[in-house]
Amino acid sequence: MIKTILVGVDGSASSRKAATVAAELAASTGATLHVLTAVDPRSQGGQSEPGRPLGDARLLTPGEAAEAIAAEIAGSLDSVVPHIESSPIQGKPADALVAEATRLGADLIVVGNRRVQGLGRLLGSVAADVAQHAPCDVYIVKTV
Repeated sequence: MIKTILVGVDGSASSRKAATVAAELAASTGATLHVLTAVDPRSQGGQSEPGRPLGDARLLTPGEAAEAIAAEIAGSLDSVVPHIESSPIQGKPADALVAEATRLGADLIVVGNRRVQGLGRLLGSVAADVAQHAPCDVYIVKTV
């Protein structure tokens, strides 16, 4: 029985489609859906740099922006799945999703498939890395 589903989102159309599929799976199985956005502190040079604007008042830090993205996407799906949570997670996207799946004892990770140009690569790097290292099943949503 599937009890916990994770989906990684970054605000892109691809991740939104993956989140919609994850919500439908969670609704059909009664699972709790965790909508997660990764924040990689190493890409910020070890400091908190401003992110996207919040209205006209101030700029969001990368962590606040990640939390806002996850919350906004989760909010758009709360009519689909009754048990939904959202949060930012620390680390590179694939590593962070795998670590969170391990921590939560997830049954399924859902990720979008962004095609990367080149003959040898059919999956985006996040989807490929998650599929290779996940502690549970992985559902890769065709988003392109």
